[in-house]
Amino acid sequence: MKLQLALGAAALALMLPGQALADCDITDALLKQAYPDAQQGDNGLLVKGGAYDRAINPGDVVCKAWPYRPELMLAAVPLIEAEPPIEGENKGDVEIIIADVATGKPVARRLEKGMAFSDAIRFGSMSLDTARYDVGDGLRAFGLRTSQSGSSRLNPYGEQALWMYIFDKGRIERVLDGLIVERSNGENNGECEGESTTLTRTVKLGPKAGAGYRDLAVEQSLTRETWKTVAGECRADKRPGKPAGFKLVYDNGHYRPVGGVKPRSEDGDIEKDLFSLIETGKQP
Repeated sequence: MKLQLALGAAALALMLPGQALADCDITDALLKQAYPDAQQGDNGLLVKGGAYDRAINPGDVVCKAWPYRPELMLAAVPLIEAEPPIEGENKGDVEIIIADVATGKPVARRLEKGMAFSDAIRFGSMSLDTARYDVGDGLRAFGLRTSQSGSSRLNPYGEQALWMYIFDKGRIERVLDGLIVERSNGENNGECEGESTTLTRTVKLGPKAGAGYRDLAVEQSLTRETWKTVAGECRADKRPGKPAGFKLVYDNGHYRPVGGVKPRSEDGDIEKDLFSLIETGKQP
């Protein structure tokens, strides 16, 4: 039981709600102008049309004032399949909106198709990150942090990913594709025996490189925890893993590992799990 609680808490920590309506007094005005044909339902708004009808729960909308551009507000709106035909599976998108802070009128928007998809891995909370990501001269990115978690009690999984966007020439462009910044996963027998790994990454700006963009310096730490029954008691052993560091460079519109170089951890190649499990559709 102690093992289950510990693993559950680790996954839950990645799902805690981010900045939401407390920073967004213009939510109603924003939604009315962004989705003028939406119908009011019992649990929010219903947007009809497209491949499937989508529901918006205003309580799930996150928004935040943008200190870099005080006249603008950043928002992320989950659009979830209203009536999923397959039990346990929900299609869903997230729309990134930049709006006038005074009126809530959208000035730019970007639809991330499939970002809010849920099956055995459930899409969770979001938060907006307005740290000083000055990726280029006169160009500051903002971040969206997404969380998701697995439904398995014996193989728990939790993940938080960082997506970065720039607002340039009236368009919102994604430049970082969901770098995993926190992850907790493991397996157990439902009683005591088991193990888990917790990964944490921090992102800092590096020197300016090609295309006028700064590199992103990523530092990674790992912690491994095992549980065993000893003398009738469930005991934990926590050990830090070997730190790792690597950089992401801007190439052809996105930040990626340096060409031909694979960041490594003590267990080998970590490039395969560098980015989120979330898959987003291509932009037109």
